[in-house]
Order: sequence, then structure tokens, then C-alpha cells
Amino acid sequence: MPKIDRDHALTWGQRLLPGYRRTAVAGGLLALALALALASLLSGAEVPATITVAQVLAACERGYAAGNRGVDAAMCEWYANPCGCKPGAAGTGGEHWCIPAAEPAETTIRKVVTELRRQPDPAAPVERVVPDILARMYPCQPTAGESSFRSP
Repeated sequence: MPKIDRDHALTWGQRLLPGYRRTAVAGGLLALALALALASLLSGAEVPATITVAQVLAACERGYAAGNRGVDAAMCEWYANPCGCKPGAAGTGGEHWCIPAAEPAETTIRKVVTELRRQPDPAAPVERVVPDILARMYPCQPTAGESSFRSP
């Protein structure tokens, strides 16, 4: 019959070695810390309400300086070309712009960044500014029996 150790409730066959006890405790503390961090993120604590034009422009500049590589370049692409669809195709989110199929994404991004630099309010939410820029720069041409405006 296995003997119960006094310092914990595990049986002898289930007893953790001293090094593994520390690892288990550290793992438990790490899991607790991650759970608390996730809870604070989900509660909205310290999370910016929106990304601004100035923040995207700064990320784009850092991305350009890094040779269009890295997180900043990805952020620039994400916000300056938010469609996520193939050029020439209607976006799945109800976008009301049509980027020409022959235009590379890098060209579109550079054009949008140029327009973002002209914005009078750098604190404006980029999610509201970029769709207006894209709709103005790339209006959809109506086809037979189809309206040129795609409402979001």
C-alpha cells in the first residue's frame, strides 16, 4: 500500500520530484498571469479605442525604413489597403471602391499613405478615413444593370 507523504496529498507513486515541483508552480503562476492579462484585455483596460491616422503613418514610415518588412509594414498594409480582397473584385465587406486588377498592392498602399498625409486631423480614426480615400480614388464603374455604389 502506498504511503501518504505529510507535506502533500500525493501518494508515493504520484510524488513530484523537487525540480518538477518548482516547474509545476511556475507553470501555474504563468497560466494565472496569462489569464489575468487576457481578462484585462477583454475588459477593455488599456486598449486604445481606435487606431489613428498618425499611428498608421508612423507605422508606415517605420515599415518603409525596414524595407517593407516586419510588423510595422504589415500594419501599414492592413490599414492602408483594408479590403483583403483581390483587386478588381467586389469586397466581401460591402466596400464601395474597386481597385484595378493591374495595380499592385504596394502602389495602392503608397497612394493611400500619400492621401493620409494630407488629412487635416491626424487623430482621426483611420477606419473612417481610409474607406473615403479608397472610394474617391477608385470609384466603381457601373456595369450593365448594376449600381456603382456598394454600401457597407
